[in-house]
Amino acid sequence: MICQNCGVEAPTKYVAFHQNIGALVMRFSKSIEGELCKSCVHKNFWSMTGTTLVLGWWGLISFVLTIGFVLNNVIRYLLCLGMDPVPLDAVAPRLTEADVERIEPFAEELFDRLQVMRDPNLAEPFDEVATDIANRARVTPGQILLFLRAVVAQQHPERFQNDAS
Repeated sequence: MICQNCGVEAPTKYVAFHQNIGALVMRFSKSIEGELCKSCVHKNFWSMTGTTLVLGWWGLISFVLTIGFVLNNVIRYLLCLGMDPVPLDAVAPRLTEADVERIEPFAEELFDRLQVMRDPNLAEPFDEVATDIANRARVTPGQILLFLRAVVAQQHPERFQNDAS
């Protein structure tokens, strides 16, 4: 729904790509994981896998890890090829006062359907609830997510203190 790498509102899929650089007696690794849009999947796959293929083999541990990282990256990349592309007009969602006013009449239903305050095991899938309410409120599913985050941050500011710094 919202790419955790670039922030645009687009179809996303969970991926985990790894990179390894071997330096004979030490190694340097880097990972990216999360819900990424197709553009970020492509960009991160080619960058991390390319670096690993060129620089990952130097050292015994790095040699073994490189094989595993490349296999992981290729398999996860292939599983993402069928994703819908990022729309040309995709942008990071913003939540204005007008958007909040359109969402507020549906807030109780939103929380009830997500079972946020009760049993999380009974919750409906977020994507389905957000899409349904977004269509009725004339906003995007990403704006529904931002609304939820704002409500939770207002009710539990201690959870979000580190995000502000």
